[in-house]
Order: sequence, then C-alpha cells, then structure tokens
Amino acid sequence: MSMAPKAVLKRNPETTTGQPVEKTLSRVFLNDREEGTFICPACNKGVIRDLSDFAQTRSAVRIKCKCNCGNVYRVLVERRRHFRKSVNLMGMYFFRGAKERPTKGLIKIRDISQSGIQFSVNSMPDFELGDKLIIEFNLDDQERSKIREEGIVQRIQSNIVGLTFQTTDRYGKLGQYLFR
Repeated sequence: MSMAPKAVLKRNPETTTGQPVEKTLSRVFLNDREEGTFICPACNKGVIRDLSDFAQTRSAVRIKCKCNCGNVYRVLVERRRHFRKSVNLMGMYFFRGAKERPTKGLIKIRDISQSGIQFSVNSMPDFELGDKLIIEFNLDDQERSKIREEGIVQRIQSNIVGLTFQTTDRYGKLGQYLFR
C-alpha cells in the first residue's frame, strides 16, 4: 500500500481499474509512536505507516491511499489518543470550588472516550480550566448503567466543556460501552 500524503483530494478520483473510490472517509488514529494503522475498506488488509509529519499539524489531515489490491480510499488522521463515541446523554456535574457549598448542574454529554468527555451546560459554568469535577450519568445501554467519574477541566469554549478523566483504565461498564 502506498500513500500520497496530500491534504487536498480530487473530487471524483478513480482507481486504475476505473472503479470509483470508496465514498466514506475512514479514520486513522496516531499511536504513541506517531504511527497509524491503515485498513483498506475493500480487502481489509492493514498496514502501519509513520505519520510523524502530521503529528503537530493543527488542521485536519486527509490522506489519499492506494492499497495493493488497487483500491483507492481516503482517510482522516486523528491525533486524539482514543476513539470518541458520539452520544446524547443527560447527566450532572458536581464542583466544589472556593465557595462554602458545592455547586451542581445539568449537562448534556456530546461524546465520550476512554480518557474523557465533552459536554455542554446551559449557562457559563462556575468552574475554570484545571478545576476538578465529578460527573454522573447513565449510559443508554440495556442496563442503563450509572457512571460516576472524576476529572479535570481541560477546555471551556462558550458552554462546551472538555473534561479529562483522572483514570483511563476502562474495564467496567464504561469500557464495555465504548468498545462494543
């Protein structure tokens, strides 16, 4: 499999056999060694390639790939450490700041990964970057599993909050939910 590290793709590229290219955009995640595993959607063969050239790039990186089977497909390089699962779950946050009484509020969880979540709040939150929160929510699995996690606020953009979990060991219900 050869890769042409191009950020711009042709509109309707074709393989050498005249077959149209796969329409969907696959995702490739960087590992700790800044490598990505590419899996051809046509034949399911995989290959690991060095992607260190793209590790520090701030913009989206799309790569056109050609497999040995002749299939040409596109991938989006993800620089996140863990897969993010889009969700639509309601929950609560609990924050004990400098105030005497802890505050709490409703959250709408937008996505979950092994290392954290992204959620929205109804109004500007009382907490700031670096503050510690506890979040509670129920998964939309068959058991409606209750999750309670502690984490650090990593990003606040308007009413959208990024929270990194204190621990990334996922052997319980959250891990099962993420990897099914």
